[in-house]
Amino acid sequence: MKKIFCIFIIFCSCFLGGCFNYNDIDKIIFVTSIIIDVDTNGNPILYVESFKPERTLNASAGSSQRILFKGSRKTLFETIRYINMSSSYKLNYTQLRGIIFTEKAAESNLYDYIDYFERDQESVIRSNLLVLKGDPDTFIKTVLKEQEYIGIFINDLIKNIPTSSRAIVNSLNGFLNEIYSRQSISVIPMIELKSDQPEPKIQLTDGAIIKNYKMVDILKLGDELGYNFLTDNIKSGSLEVTNPNSCNNYVSLEILRSKTKSNIYMSGKNIIVRKKIKLKATVAEAQNRINLNQDTIEKLEQEAEKNIKDACNNVFEKYKFKKLDIFDIGEDFQRKYPKSNIDNPIEQSQLQLEVNVNLEGSSDKTNFRN
Repeated sequence: MKKIFCIFIIFCSCFLGGCFNYNDIDKIIFVTSIIIDVDTNGNPILYVESFKPERTLNASAGSSQRILFKGSRKTLFETIRYINMSSSYKLNYTQLRGIIFTEKAAESNLYDYIDYFERDQESVIRSNLLVLKGDPDTFIKTVLKEQEYIGIFINDLIKNIPTSSRAIVNSLNGFLNEIYSRQSISVIPMIELKSDQPEPKIQLTDGAIIKNYKMVDILKLGDELGYNFLTDNIKSGSLEVTNPNSCNNYVSLEILRSKTKSNIYMSGKNIIVRKKIKLKATVAEAQNRINLNQDTIEKLEQEAEKNIKDACNNVFEKYKFKKLDIFDIGEDFQRKYPKSNIDNPIEQSQLQLEVNVNLEGSSDKTNFRN
């Protein structure tokens, strides 16, 4: 009997003690996303998107109200507390989905703001981290038909990334792991409002390269394919190759599975970075016409392998020239050669690629998440 009672007490303490009751929820405003900008004096300007849960007469139903805040003080913590003074209830950050920095803030010094999210008890390390291209005031006031809350929309948008092989994804947790590495460098996605749509849309675009907490460069959309292959960040997506039966047309390949294995070693004064990429794909679309015989399949595989090699080599050489190690070469090298005193291994690195594409016929997939 005592054993059963002890188990009951432990259960209540662990699972019931921290829950919100109806009274708690009615007196809290939950933050879904924040945008951090800086003014001319270097002080943070904070935009907050939040929702207030509201109970209805129907006990089984509920609703919520979108509420926006804006404030600025000397530090981020002071700004957050200042914004709370204009709210009837406490702002709660446990449901924060998106931490968004403007380009101006990212180019200044992210350490002044990231430190708060590392220390705060309500901070969620799985929150998506992004850099905004465009005006924050216009962005936060955007009304989306797909989803009322921008923070929740961004979270869903990140989950939808498997549809593209050219998008960058990162979270607060991933950023902290990368920025504390030997090279202190990380790539986080950039986001902007699309102007070529019939109604307001938000889209992931380039990647912001952060070194020592400052944005130093932009990974363009054309370079993201090679970057994702080299860093083994492709789960699904598409590739376009020339149609062997019609040189002016294309064949779209759907990526079913991709795996990149890495090895690094010294060869004289050079550091050899070997990447073995294995890709399984299927024909998703063919412009004009195509005869999928064995000869055609082999040509498509060779063309896909060439495109992947070109994309990887181009982005590698580009950032090797810029001395920006966005491929974690320094981290991998340090693990294998901990006594080495080479400051920036990418400067002495040579990329060796082995790409193998296995092409099937038409796809029987019905969902890109499968």
